[in-house]
Amino acid sequence: MVRFRWCMRPRWHSSFTMYICFVFGFFCAVGHHIFYTRLNGQIANNQSEMLRYGTFLAYATKASYGAAIVSAFKQRVWVTVRSRFMSISGLDSMFAGAENMLAMLNFDFLRDAKGAFALALFAWLTPLIVILTANTLLVEPKSIWQDSRCGGIRSLNFSFESTNSWRKPTAIDGLYEIPLSLWNTTQRPNQTDAGWFDYYTGPGPSLQQTATLAAFMEEVIPVKNASANICGSGYNCTFVITFTAPGYNCTELGSGVGSAVSNLQQESGEAVAPFGTDIIIPEGDYSYYAFASGGEYSSTQLKDVGVSGIPNTLPPYPDHFGALRTEPVIWIGYAVINNPNQTQPLRNESGWSEAFTPKVFACEHRETLYTVNFTYVGETQSTKIVSHEFKGPIINTTFQRGVMADDGTQDNTTATPESNYIYPNNTGLYRKVAAYHSLGVMLRNFINGTITIANDVTNPIENTQAIQTKVLDSLNNYFPNPDLADQVQNLYQDIILSLFSNPQFVEVVWAAQANQQSGTVPRGGEPDNTSDYDHPCFIFRTANTYAYNMRELWSVYAVATAVTLASVVAGAFAIRDNGGVTRNTHFSSVVAATRGPALEKIAWQGPLQDRGDVPAEVKKLRLGYGVM
Repeated sequence: MVRFRWCMRPRWHSSFTMYICFVFGFFCAVGHHIFYTRLNGQIANNQSEMLRYGTFLAYATKASYGAAIVSAFKQRVWVTVRSRFMSISGLDSMFAGAENMLAMLNFDFLRDAKGAFALALFAWLTPLIVILTANTLLVEPKSIWQDSRCGGIRSLNFSFESTNSWRKPTAIDGLYEIPLSLWNTTQRPNQTDAGWFDYYTGPGPSLQQTATLAAFMEEVIPVKNASANICGSGYNCTFVITFTAPGYNCTELGSGVGSAVSNLQQESGEAVAPFGTDIIIPEGDYSYYAFASGGEYSSTQLKDVGVSGIPNTLPPYPDHFGALRTEPVIWIGYAVINNPNQTQPLRNESGWSEAFTPKVFACEHRETLYTVNFTYVGETQSTKIVSHEFKGPIINTTFQRGVMADDGTQDNTTATPESNYIYPNNTGLYRKVAAYHSLGVMLRNFINGTITIANDVTNPIENTQAIQTKVLDSLNNYFPNPDLADQVQNLYQDIILSLFSNPQFVEVVWAAQANQQSGTVPRGGEPDNTSDYDHPCFIFRTANTYAYNMRELWSVYAVATAVTLASVVAGAFAIRDNGGVTRNTHFSSVVAATRGPALEKIAWQGPLQDRGDVPAEVKKLRLGYGVM
């Protein structure tokens, strides 16, 4: 019974080494792939160490596949010896094929033992596995993105204009918050009764400075040190904020020579165009004509005033004194060059009438919901308006051109309905609308005016600040850009987004806490709650990362695995042909195989005996398995 159990135990067969080497090599190849897959896209730390690990796995694959092929080669050698007649020279080369590369040059070996020759050749080619896989893990620069939360991100909240008082300004970190507007007052010195009010004068100097820089730079003014304060050291970042601010909604109302210009449909009525396409070239004299002052608020509300706009007369004051009556509609007529790549004709030449298309559009001032993307790369700021949704008009009235107000003020603006005027005694709304109006004033001042074309488009006559902004093409003789309406809106957006460059403006708040003004401090909150002021963002940086070329690695391993598998199969068949016995090329095996009596008839002695060789004539003899 004991003997039976021993017989049932699995016995080791020497051929298992060939199969184990193949399987081990395959697992090394798979491990190489898994190792590089885990490294792919990761920061390239310890580069030389990781490459050494990869090389080790490639070498282990090569060694295992090589061992399997050599084992199969040895079995094939004995099959060839047993089944074919070969010259002694060929036999020498065949037995030495796996150890001596020069043996591969023997023609008898190639001719009479093609299978063994192929296996020996495969064994010699296995080092290519290490060579060809060495370049499958590279290091390349890549942007690494992380979803995060960033501090120091700001937004805009114009509601703070409603509560801001220039008499008692808010101070943050020792610096006063700055409103967008300047104010006059009716309060006399030492007046304590409630019969006085402040009224609007115009844009404040800080806003004028900011808007002028944005317009003339033709871009949003960047925020100082924003990248370091928001993104953190060594990182870039991008984030999106949403806020409500003013915006101009532009509508095309006329296009083409001789076309009629439609009225602008407003919620409060129809606004009639102040001009037609006939004043624009080719019929008229202007390539650009902007009328943006119709219904503009007069900074002189009363004629007889003293310092700070205090009236020199006693109340009662005119009913419309200081009232914000309407927001001027921007009317722009401009010419589009039909063939910009051609030389434009003179006015008195043929083709002048067909060279230009006159267009007219109007822009209405409305509250607008903005979604804006800010991106900081290094110290460079870029902005993109993701979306803007126009809401209601800032002042829901329609300007009545040519209708005299005659209401006791110096402001001769008439708009309907009068019930929608914004009066100084409605303090909160009045201050907020005044801030919107101040921003609009800056835009309108930049684009108002004309460009006249006398005879030649290359000599325009400018009467506008628009030539210093993005709405006109300085590289094309200050001709209007074809997408002029979009450029007007973009210019206004640049001015609005530039408010972030001066965090002292009262409307600049924390994006995560829109009910708190930010001031100039880099981050909001106290040390124990700074995370409450963090806003969602993406941080990213350019770093050296591992890049795994999986296709190249598996191209090498696929060929190597297929060749090795074919070799192992050939070895298995050779073992079968050898009677299921695994043979080797040990000295004892060779001696045992050469004990045939016929071999004693060969004259092995000769002049080359001292060098361990046999005569050349003997090498030419063809032998079989113990047969001459």
